Amino acid sequence: MRVENNIPEGWLESILGEVISTNDESLSKNYPHQEIIYIDTGSVTKNKIEAHQVFNLKEAPSRAKRLVRDGDIIYSTVRPDQEHYGYLVSPQINCVVSTGFCVIRAKNDSDSKFIYYFLTQRSVTKFLHTIGEQNASTYPSINPHDIEKLVTYLPPLPEQKAIAKVLTAFDDKIELLQAQNKTLETMAQTIFKEWFGKYQIGDELPEGWRVGKLGEEFKIIMGQSPSGSSYNELGEGDVFFQGRAEFTSRFPSVRLFTTEPKRMASKFDILVSVRAPVGDINVAHTNCCIGRGLAAVSSENQSYSLYKLKHLKPIFDLFESEGTVFGSINKSSFESIETIIPKIDRVKEFNDHIKSTDLKIYENYNQIQSLTKTRDTLLPKLMSGQVRVKNLKQTADA
Repeated sequence: MRVENNIPEGWLESILGEVISTNDESLSKNYPHQEIIYIDTGSVTKNKIEAHQVFNLKEAPSRAKRLVRDGDIIYSTVRPDQEHYGYLVSPQINCVVSTGFCVIRAKNDSDSKFIYYFLTQRSVTKFLHTIGEQNASTYPSINPHDIEKLVTYLPPLPEQKAIAKVLTAFDDKIELLQAQNKTLETMAQTIFKEWFGKYQIGDELPEGWRVGKLGEEFKIIMGQSPSGSSYNELGEGDVFFQGRAEFTSRFPSVRLFTTEPKRMASKFDILVSVRAPVGDINVAHTNCCIGRGLAAVSSENQSYSLYKLKHLKPIFDLFESEGTVFGSINKSSFESIETIIPKIDRVKEFNDHIKSTDLKIYENYNQIQSLTKTRDTLLPKLMSGQVRVKNLKQTADA
């Protein structure tokens, strides 16, 4: 892969292998720790480590081999376009990662964060994925040499650090907003449990509360997929969500549009996965068409409906093995879920209490989207020298 651009003076063409090393350290018989913190490829996406496992060394998976240090880049060698990569900051001394990662370490004449941003450009992940598809394997996979052979243009080390600092500032702000949203949602769920979660079917209920069906509380619309010929990624027609593949932590990511919508959900409707895995939940951030993998749940009290459905996750989990290899739930079963229906005044009181929290989460989401768009636009321009850090500063100061 070559960078086709007018390269600024002082930038040098380089084969990435000249400024990085790969898989430098692995477990050996002299490893001093009896317990390890293990990270596998499925637990890391776009620098977010969602989970880790702790193992006694003798019971660790066979793939738990790669040793890591501060500033190392971990980069999945399987399906690069799925973006299972991360930048490690002060990992635990007994942290071990899967052999499914290539561990990339910058040499002294290069900045590790700059290298990380170079490798996480969408053009690079797509290029490596294309290489992976050409390899003799059942799925797209690359090896460390494929990464080492990449061609890049390196600015002087101080400019590498300055570029990385600009991009890191965007990532830090995005991470801060994401953390704030996680805290706000946890608070809202806690309040819901305090108000409504302490009662079970069969308990003596407060006056005006009763046992009923979910369909009595909410309007439920099952999705229907439009014709495949109507799908596009050009923004023509309505936003289309096929299923939970587009789900993120709160709001689904937009990938497809359709010019022939069948079933529509409204902004702030609750989107529920009705095919494996059943019961995963997101919130529609715009009017959208929903495919057969989703249902839309609407109510005059949308904040209440969101946290009520999240609270019912254990019931949805029961449908995972309901007579099929892949779990599913139909409209009749969805509407017939037995539930406690509180007095409407209490529902409205909760909704009024929480809706400002949900609005703040939505505002943060919009800011995250804007920051991400700006960052993703700047990234290739900074990497190619098309935009220089000094020019960014001059524009900001003007």
